[in-house]
Amino acid sequence: MKVLFTLVLTIMTTLTAKETTVFELVVYKIKKEYADNYDDILDSARACIMKFPGILEYQTFRSSENEQVFMDLVKWTSLEKAVHAAAQLEKIKELAPFMAAFEEIKFMDHFELFNTETMNKLDLTKTDKEYYTAKKTPQIIEATPYNYLTINGISAPEDDLFNNAIEAIYAVAYAVKFSSKEEGKDFVVPKMECQWWVEGAQPFEQTPRTEWHWNIVIPMPDFVKKPAVEMAIQSAIAKKGASQISEVQFRPLSEGKCVQILHLGSYDEEAPTLEKLFAFVSEQGLEINGHHHEIYISDPRKTEAHKLKTILRYPVK
Repeated sequence: MKVLFTLVLTIMTTLTAKETTVFELVVYKIKKEYADNYDDILDSARACIMKFPGILEYQTFRSSENEQVFMDLVKWTSLEKAVHAAAQLEKIKELAPFMAAFEEIKFMDHFELFNTETMNKLDLTKTDKEYYTAKKTPQIIEATPYNYLTINGISAPEDDLFNNAIEAIYAVAYAVKFSSKEEGKDFVVPKMECQWWVEGAQPFEQTPRTEWHWNIVIPMPDFVKKPAVEMAIQSAIAKKGASQISEVQFRPLSEGKCVQILHLGSYDEEAPTLEKLFAFVSEQGLEINGHHHEIYISDPRKTEAHKLKTILRYPVK
């Protein structure tokens, strides 16, 4: 790993301060049965991936100690292009053999030139630690009110409608970020969150997943105003087509007093954690006063299911 980071830093120090390119670094292990013909699979995948908008270079390195471990180093014109491409990989039929060869993604992240400018980016996870920090035991907090990018719908979380909504809201979030950066107010795009609920008499866990209501939200810094968001939406539509981007809205959300807990593990295994939270709510003489709210501290594309960190939060009264 030390050699890996030395390589990345060496490459990045050749960049000038004005460049906005980013490097995507992925360390992964392929299945043993693919070791002998992985070069052919990779060549075919590379031909397809090199057609993605914004890609500049694509290099692959093989471990000198383990023939099943590889490292891809991909240079992109922007983080937005890299994130968009990552969301498309599993949807492209030509890349199915490439995706099937993966046994484990050991590490994945994006890197940009580190200088005074990047250090001065606003990062809400650092400036509002109470909002983004939870314990393994329930606690009461006062949630900071923000204006959020939002998009909502009804479907199972594995449905294309939900996944396309994620892509749409991020397209707008990065458009807002880049327009703000041009005005000298750069920020780190905050972590995605989602509110979940059902309507009707049936409890959530007994309601068919296809009937789950969701509202994906991403908080925005105070200096982001509605006109800037509206311009970002139009910019994203012009670049990517209308799709669900036109459904993204800019709305305030103030949950106030909340009870929250940190869940470690798969999203499908939240029940025991929620039991602790609900027991605490009852013990404190409180009452749930809003939707189930999840804050995704870990990126599921880069983190194994059992290592995922998610804040589970409920407004209470």
